[in-house]
Amino acid sequence: MIHSSLRYLVVGLLLCCSMVAQGQFFEGGLILGGTVYEGDLSPKAIGDKFANIRPAGGLFVRQNFNENWAARLSFTYGTMTAADGADRRARGLSFEAPYGEIAALAEFSWPGYDPTAYKRISPYAFAGIALTHYTPKAEYQGRLVELQPLGTEGQGLDGYDEFYSLDIFAIPFGGGIKYALSPSITIAAEFGARLTFTDYLDDVSGAYPVYADLATQRSTTAANLSDPTYITRDPENQIRPEGALRGDPKFNDWYFIGNITISYHFYDLFGGLGNCPSDF
Repeated sequence: MIHSSLRYLVVGLLLCCSMVAQGQFFEGGLILGGTVYEGDLSPKAIGDKFANIRPAGGLFVRQNFNENWAARLSFTYGTMTAADGADRRARGLSFEAPYGEIAALAEFSWPGYDPTAYKRISPYAFAGIALTHYTPKAEYQGRLVELQPLGTEGQGLDGYDEFYSLDIFAIPFGGGIKYALSPSITIAAEFGARLTFTDYLDDVSGAYPVYADLATQRSTTAANLSDPTYITRDPENQIRPEGALRGDPKFNDWYFIGNITISYHFYDLFGGLGNCPSDF
């Protein structure tokens, strides 16, 4: 169902934009940049947030319908990560989550972009929809362990929530600036946010489960990754108050991607050969 909805969205973007004007040119290229996550484990200091940036890269294609409007389809692969620090309560939580994102975007350039004329540089904005698959993990006894199957907040046990999905929708939006190196090559720098519909990018959202429930019904690995400070606390204070929160369930998680793209102009997707001259 998710994949069908994304397919229909892409077709709709292309059809709607194609009615605005005849096709101008089609391009494809590379994405190279970085990803940073914002959620329950994010540090508060801006400098510490930069320390959590991880590489991201991918591929994209874009149909330019006129000087102002374009539609883009992209695939990006990267990693999100964060860990509790001194400015957070003593939870001892951490995660890293490789992800793959397929996004369908509409772009608007203003005052306009035309690599064959006098509009070789232009700011632009974009928005659309994305389907993201992610896999949160944490280090335990020297190895990375996938967190979602463990149900670290009791998911799947009697009296607790169901397991959260690893396939989510997100709303990408942002902006950038593009420049024509030649009539056939465009480079761009952009930054975009992803508003997600989950609070579990980091595997943290709601309340702690009862430690004994998780240890006996799932595993001690699950219980210790749910509450890493359990074994180090004073034995008289090991049991957390009922309903004690691991995270803040009121707000969903975000992630942000900043990147540089470079693309080659091939042809007009809807009208045959492109109209790019050999030089400016």
